[in-house]
Amino acid sequence: MAELPGSTLVRAEERGTLDVRTRALTHLVERAALEVAGSVRHRTTLGKVRGSDLPHASLDVHGHDVRVTVDIACRWPADLSAVTADVRDRVRERVPALSGLTVTSVDVTAHTVAAAEPDRGRA
Repeated sequence: MAELPGSTLVRAEERGTLDVRTRALTHLVERAALEVAGSVRHRTTLGKVRGSDLPHASLDVHGHDVRVTVDIACRWPADLSAVTADVRDRVRERVPALSGLTVTSVDVTAHTVAAAEPDRGRA
């Protein structure tokens, strides 16, 4: 393999690592949250820059145990306690089934999003 001018090759054992598993689990949790009735995807221009689109999950993995925190969006009006309980149950069901990890806790925070304005056409 030809080297680029001014570059040096780094041996594999000296390179960093990429934890694909955690990132994949994050997507799994976010997808599970969207499967629940009442939970919706919420995107904003600023959210794309800050990485705060909803749902947004974060994981704390230790060995075979995982703690999950997920922020979701719900259209108003919604029964927030029912939606968050359903998201919690869905995450507890899906993560172990697809990853083999044990979910030790799931914290869900619901953010409400105003209902879409009806399309009234042009005046």
